[in-house]
Amino acid sequence: MSMGWVAWPAASETDALTRPRMVLGARLRRMRERSGLALAEAAAAIGSPARLEAMERGVTASDPRALIALAETYGITDHGTRMVLLELAQLSRQEGWWAPYRQLIRSWFLPYLGVEQAAKLIRCYARETIPDLLQHADYARALIRLKHPHADEHELGQRLRLRLRRQQIILGDRPARLWAIVDQAVFHRPVADTGSMFRQLAHLQDLCELPNVTIQLTPAGDAGFGAPLTLVQLPEHDIDEVVFLERLGAAVYPEEPDFHRHEMNALAVLSLPPDQTPARLQEMISRLLPGKGGTWRIA
Repeated sequence: MSMGWVAWPAASETDALTRPRMVLGARLRRMRERSGLALAEAAAAIGSPARLEAMERGVTASDPRALIALAETYGITDHGTRMVLLELAQLSRQEGWWAPYRQLIRSWFLPYLGVEQAAKLIRCYARETIPDLLQHADYARALIRLKHPHADEHELGQRLRLRLRRQQIILGDRPARLWAIVDQAVFHRPVADTGSMFRQLAHLQDLCELPNVTIQLTPAGDAGFGAPLTLVQLPEHDIDEVVFLERLGAAVYPEEPDFHRHEMNALAVLSLPPDQTPARLQEMISRLLPGKGGTWRIA
């Protein structure tokens, strides 16, 4: 059995780390399924079911020795196939552009960051704050300061630069598509001062003009969904959507995306059509009033 090579530039910043891992994981899973082995049976070759599961899901780098052991277990003798697996393993150990910020990134967020930065399509639902990829620098700075009250100015600046650099995935030369559904309750939370909120709303209006960005607004609390949700699609067709659920300082990455895809579709139906978003944002701008302590509110 021979596997075709999926080519991309090895030095590509956005593809480093995650796409090779996801492609390799998908191929390992197919190889195991074709061999007829259950995960626990195949894992005996590398000593840990948890390790094999992580390799198949693309959330950890793969050791070449483990790959050779699995290839032997699955009866893969073709030299070309083994070389492709080893090349993918080597690429999977590369660092992404975010390496200088690594000390600021929690371990549970790192798999999502890599997937996000290799994405073809990102769909998200936000109910607490404006999604990171849609935040104006002033709003982002205020939110980061609120979440990290003990951070010094250097750390705050680093966190802001990391967030703005992530936004290049939708603003760069070959941008991903972003479809964001935002609960309007977000706009009633006093995160930033009036000027910053004005710039944030205007920034969202500008983003609505981009052909790769879709923003829908959901009437505050009416959607009935209690937690944020993100679905990420990678360019490779044989890789399932990645589901990211952030929960109280941790994250869950469910394996089956179908339920959450239906959930996101239901949210889209309940939300205002995208072509109504700019006018609704303009209404918020016209009703923006200063509140106590310089924070803002919408009348």
